[in-house]
Amino acid sequence: MNKENSNENLNDAFKSADLSDKVWMFFTKYARPIASVAVVICLILGLVFIIMVGRSMCKRSMKVAYWETVQTNTRERFAQKYISNPLGGTVFLGLGDEAYQKKEYQRAADYYHHARVSLGGNILGGRAAIGEGIASIKSGLQADGEAILAGISGEKSYPPLIRSQGIYFLANSLYGRGEFDKAKNTLNQLINGNFPDSWKTAAKTLLQEIEIAQ
Repeated sequence: MNKENSNENLNDAFKSADLSDKVWMFFTKYARPIASVAVVICLILGLVFIIMVGRSMCKRSMKVAYWETVQTNTRERFAQKYISNPLGGTVFLGLGDEAYQKKEYQRAADYYHHARVSLGGNILGGRAAIGEGIASIKSGLQADGEAILAGISGEKSYPPLIRSQGIYFLANSLYGRGEFDKAKNTLNQLINGNFPDSWKTAAKTLLQEIEIAQ
């Protein structure tokens, strides 16, 4: 009863008070819940601020580390450290290209594999997958390379340009092994699919070559 009477008296006083008194009485009545809400808001804002600062510092640190890596030729170490970031994957892709040009195919395949994992299902990730497949074939791991190229053709996250290249190089590898029927079926998949005309034309040319060879 005392609490109810106290609330009634406070409400009556609130009605008859002027604006400044009403503001003071409002905060007096709801001081505890307001303070709790304020603490929660401050904690949330503080957490957001810490995350934003942390990300900014991380990006700045990564850029500095990259330029140091270029100057000291320690790109592989950088790529390993930032493999979960697209920049690390791009560095691995470049390392794969360099190793491939030197005909270090197994090493190139390893670099391309790391790039593919890091870059994911985009055009650069697809290019890394093609590199891994071809380098694996050239290193003697033909079955592994063809399996990677076959996977590219069915990976819907890759653009048609990448998928068409995967199909073409798979057919070319099958043809090189004397698997004429499999190669022809693969090329027909490319010719009849929704792929760029340039690769369809290349597929038709290779198909004619296979038919002549048979």
